[in-house]
Amino acid sequence: MAEAFILELENCAFSCVNSMHTSSNLPSITDADVFCFITNFPNPNCIDFYNVITDEMFDSFYLIIKIANNLFGPISNIAEIVKENVINKKNIKSEQKPIFIADGLVAIDILKSLSTNVPYDVFFCPTPLTSIGKNILGEYLKVETDEINDLLVWAANDSVFHVEVEKPLVIQDTISGDNCDWNLVGKDVLRKTNLDHTQFNESWLKKDFIEKMESFASRNPYGCIYKASQISKTLQDIWASRSTECELKSYCSMGVISDESLGTIKGHPYVLPLIFSGDHWCVNERFKENTHLKMEIKRINKVAQEQHEKLITYCKHFLQENVLNQAFIPNDESSASITIDRLSRFSE
Repeated sequence: MAEAFILELENCAFSCVNSMHTSSNLPSITDADVFCFITNFPNPNCIDFYNVITDEMFDSFYLIIKIANNLFGPISNIAEIVKENVINKKNIKSEQKPIFIADGLVAIDILKSLSTNVPYDVFFCPTPLTSIGKNILGEYLKVETDEINDLLVWAANDSVFHVEVEKPLVIQDTISGDNCDWNLVGKDVLRKTNLDHTQFNESWLKKDFIEKMESFASRNPYGCIYKASQISKTLQDIWASRSTECELKSYCSMGVISDESLGTIKGHPYVLPLIFSGDHWCVNERFKENTHLKMEIKRINKVAQEQHEKLITYCKHFLQENVLNQAFIPNDESSASITIDRLSRFSE
């Protein structure tokens, strides 16, 4: 059946079909350059554990836990295999890390927590918060969204987050030296909105703007087409600095596994502002001295930790009841026990 599916794809004249392979085996970290995971979770960034069991969600948990439980390193071997692949593939110019991209924070948390010796910096997911914020500002300021300056996002999910916008808010705007402008927008832009500085200022950005973003995100914009477009854009952001030989850097916000930067909790999933250089990334520390941001990160950390602990506890139970007890995972009992031990440590 799998081979027949490949023939169908070839008959559709899709590009790059020469790189497609079929297999009934669970994937290894060296099997591909990009691994994509799309779930059926109503909100891929947060699970409602009081209403979690539906057939579709069960299937998503079943598959992703199965795959994650069988992802192994070790890192040193991965590097050697990747190097060998580069030698064998003439069209590959340099060694690059694989990309594990999912539709949300829940999936990358499961993949990282249940896998063994897989680097934290290969897991990614898109966030709707950047586009939501730009749409709101564009409508409010009566400009196109591509005219809005960069948004930097820190988030535990779609309702607990913090946003900073580079000033001026409109890229081509001109700010006068008058302090009452607050460095947000120039007088000409403000005049078009029929607002004054008492209605549009830093306080509005910290409160009303965030509330508008929360309200929009709560409408759950996670249709399949939207997911596909967001994943495509996220891959473009990741590849932007990989696809050139010059020192091009890419700036964007997306979901990753934290490296403990800016006081976040190492190993937990967050949306963070990133700087990509080649196949490496680091957290953008543009606002690291911002007192309000430091307070917000503490709030975000609390939610991120609670979500992570609940998810791992649920996955531990799910793995035992629906995977291991059903002989779903290989007969290697030592492999299964290692995962259970690892999950037990995470949930303590």
